[in-house]
Amino acid sequence: MPALMWLFLTPLIAFGAAFLLPRKALHSFSLLMSLVPLLILIYGVSAPVNYSWFPALSIHFHLSVDSISLIFLYLTAIVIPFALLSYKGESHLFYALVFILEALLFGFFSARDLFLFTFFWEGMLLPLYFMINIWGGPNRKMAAMKFLIYMIAGSALLVAAVLSLYFNEGTFDLDRLAGVPYTAWVAFIFFLAFAVKTPLFPFHGWLPDAYFEASTAGTILLSAILSKAGIYGFVRIGTELFPAQMAAWSPTLLAFAITGVFWGAFSAWMQRDYKRLIAYSSFSHVNFILVGLFVWNQTAEVGSILQAFNHGVTITALFLVADWLEIRLGTTTMNPFSGLAKYLPKLCWITLFFVLSSVALPGMNNFVGELLILFGLYVKSPWLAAFLGTIVIFSVVYMLRWMQKVYFENPCPPQSSFVDIKAKEILIALPLVFLILWVGLYPSPLLSPIDQVTKAITR
Repeated sequence: MPALMWLFLTPLIAFGAAFLLPRKALHSFSLLMSLVPLLILIYGVSAPVNYSWFPALSIHFHLSVDSISLIFLYLTAIVIPFALLSYKGESHLFYALVFILEALLFGFFSARDLFLFTFFWEGMLLPLYFMINIWGGPNRKMAAMKFLIYMIAGSALLVAAVLSLYFNEGTFDLDRLAGVPYTAWVAFIFFLAFAVKTPLFPFHGWLPDAYFEASTAGTILLSAILSKAGIYGFVRIGTELFPAQMAAWSPTLLAFAITGVFWGAFSAWMQRDYKRLIAYSSFSHVNFILVGLFVWNQTAEVGSILQAFNHGVTITALFLVADWLEIRLGTTTMNPFSGLAKYLPKLCWITLFFVLSSVALPGMNNFVGELLILFGLYVKSPWLAAFLGTIVIFSVVYMLRWMQKVYFENPCPPQSSFVDIKAKEILIALPLVFLILWVGLYPSPLLSPIDQVTKAITR
């Protein structure tokens, strides 16, 4: 059996086992099983999977990997263990939902059959809905319902568009569907679905409450992986099936994305709750990634794909350290606390490292991706590149203001809960530190294969 099939089946096996194991063994087993897909990816998943599923409808269980999908598969395999490490309960259902979500993501990022692509796309909605609704904060039901409504509304016509392609061409095979001219309304439906899930401005109404109310594990999965499903949709479906529409609508899509970068940054600057600040910062950075895709320039597209990976790593780290701080403060509100570097020095400096990664300090991962995006935008419009660059400076302001307010102002009175992080948290953070520095200092192993694939796309 091809290794790619084992990559898909491993989380499904863990899903079934999660209901059978005793609670005491559940966390350790789940963590170990979450590392297996990463080992499979390192071993190699080059051999495709292609089984006839429903021959009468020409539906194939067809999975295949190129350099672009491999980036998103690695990101999924990296983020899932950290999401599990942030979960402190013993619910069989929670672990099962994480593993079924992981299987759906692996299938989505490698699907070469449009029916399969749509099945995985729609399927990943339910595990996340239940994670928000069951393990979220006080307003979790409202946040979960808003999330569900937005996702369903964005994808309501997607099945109709997929069927339209099938009835016109008689196949769901993405390789055979590529290169055929399609009507604008079909492209619009696909783009709308991707825009809501990413989300692209102004389809972000579900994001602040979902990110804030979800548990740390849920927020990591939403921000680090779900948003990348929308980005991957634009890359895979947009550039392969609808390149003419992507090129024609580039100015409009670019305007939405740049507005989203500014709107997210301004909203983050207005926050007095650091979890909401990180949520809006994530929204701003995701729209920055979309800017690179909508510029319709190869350099910017390479930067966007790399930046999708970088953002997933950095936002995972930020929500982890925010969770560790919340455990010690009992709240995510900034106002009552200051000068915590005196009491929590290790947490302070690890948080500062991840903040500097977020603001694209040279030598860290986000600097490479954002530089490529800005360079590609500069070729198209120096003025837009200059404007986007000022927003990057804005992100430095609101992120460092959080650090200044919480950690570096005059110390507030000490509390018994002000206990610094221990070796366990440091060990959890170290792999993320390594990834940030590795991509920041030596991005070539990621950039070279991405560059080769994107060159094949006709501009």
